[in-house]
This record gives sequence, C-alpha cells and structure tokens, in this order.
Amino acid sequence: MSDFTDLTEVLHTARVAADAATTIHCEHSGTINPEDASSKGRADFVSVTDFEAQKASIQIIKDAYPQHTIISEELPDNPPLLSTLEGPAWIIDPLDGTTNYLHGHPMHCSSVAFSMNGLVIVGAVSCGPTGEKWWAAKSQGAWKNDKPINVSNVQKFDRSLIGTGFPFKKETLIEKYVRQLERVLKTSGGVRRGGSAALDLCYLAEGRFDGFWELYLDPWDFAAGQLIVEEAGGFVSRIETDKLPLDAGTVLGANSQTMAQRLKNVIR
Repeated sequence: MSDFTDLTEVLHTARVAADAATTIHCEHSGTINPEDASSKGRADFVSVTDFEAQKASIQIIKDAYPQHTIISEELPDNPPLLSTLEGPAWIIDPLDGTTNYLHGHPMHCSSVAFSMNGLVIVGAVSCGPTGEKWWAAKSQGAWKNDKPINVSNVQKFDRSLIGTGFPFKKETLIEKYVRQLERVLKTSGGVRRGGSAALDLCYLAEGRFDGFWELYLDPWDFAAGQLIVEEAGGFVSRIETDKLPLDAGTVLGANSQTMAQRLKNVIR
C-alpha cells in the first residue's frame, strides 16, 4: 500500500487513534481543576489529558505505520509549514476544546488526519461526551456513526446558521473579528460559537451549520474537518483565496462555493 490508493487501513487507523484519545478524555473527565492546567498563552491551556490523549493516539499510529511523520499539537518540534511536507504524515489534535473540557463543557473532541505530500486524504473526529464520530476518505464520502452525511442545501444567507471561533490566540485580530461578527449577526440567520473548530467543521458537514469562519487556526484544528466537509459536498478555503493549504491562518467553510462567497462578501 505504498501509494495509498486503498485507504481502508489508513482510515481504520485514524478512527482508532481518534477514539483512543477520546477514551482518555472520558477517563479523566471531571478530575482536573481548570486552575491546575498549564498556559501556552492567554486563554490557551494544556492539561495532562492533552498529553495522555496525544500519547495514546500516537502509539496507535506508530504501531501501524512506524516510519510515518507525526505532527501533533503538543509535540515540541512541529514543522512550521505542513503544506510542503513530503510523503505520508499524520496530523493530530489530541484534545480540541481544552478550555471546554476543563470546565465540563461537552463540546470537545479529538481529531486525526492523514496527509500525503501536504494533501489530506483521510480524517477522523471523535467526540467523547456525545459518542458522535465523523470520518472521511478522499473520494469516498463523509460519514457519521456509520451513516453517510451531506451538507445542508440552505442558500439564502438570511436563513443560514453560521459557526465561528474567536481569535483568542491572536489578540491583535479581535477588533477586526468583532466588526466581522457584527456584520454576520446583522445579515445571517444566526451565529454560534462552540469552542472547537474540529466539531464546527463536522457540524457544517452534516448540515447543522451552513457556513463557518475563523481568523486563525492551526493545521491540526482543521485538517480532518476540512476533508470531512469536502467529502460531504461542502467547500473550505482561506478567507483571502479559494485554497486552504495545511498551514496556520484563516479558515472559511460553507455548504457550497456560492454560500462561501456570500459569507466572504459579508466579512470582507
């Protein structure tokens, strides 16, 4: 399977790795005081659960593919540009929504993506509190708990429900974001912010959201979700362009390229 034309085993590994992380989430649930978590930056926390979940996911992948590159949020030496990676690579967020997790808020998950030469071709997201699991493989559609999913067909922006995330890692973007949020609130059918971009993208993929935008995300935040949205019939890109490389920056998604352009027109 050196050319990865058959993604069955890769997808299986991604799903098992994502589930291994959420098993740790559930085991540790309610045992960590938010004030005991370490801080990577203002409002950007990391806990022992993040590290244990990461260890569990990585072990699953290493057992199956010991020679593959592994990028994970809490590893110390992640390359700055994942879009230029050559060969097979795994991109892991062991706990997306750590602040939610620390406070007992159920919107948190694990995210595992597999890329080949900088292109994501497998993604899996697992949410422990709800038991929801989403996954996709390139050209094979998107799935949730063994059922195929598709994006919504809403095209009127004033009837759309838009997901978003606050740019808490980049305080310099907050004023710009607030202006965008005001415009979307005034023209859409509603805006929701849950605190986990990976879940936001899965919600877009299954039709709970009609669009989504965030001004700064790392690749592990969106890699799996991006593929799940695309395989569900949606569109994901930068705000500034129609492409989404595996590098940190803006992310915008919608149930169609038309809806994506409508959202871009509002926030620009």
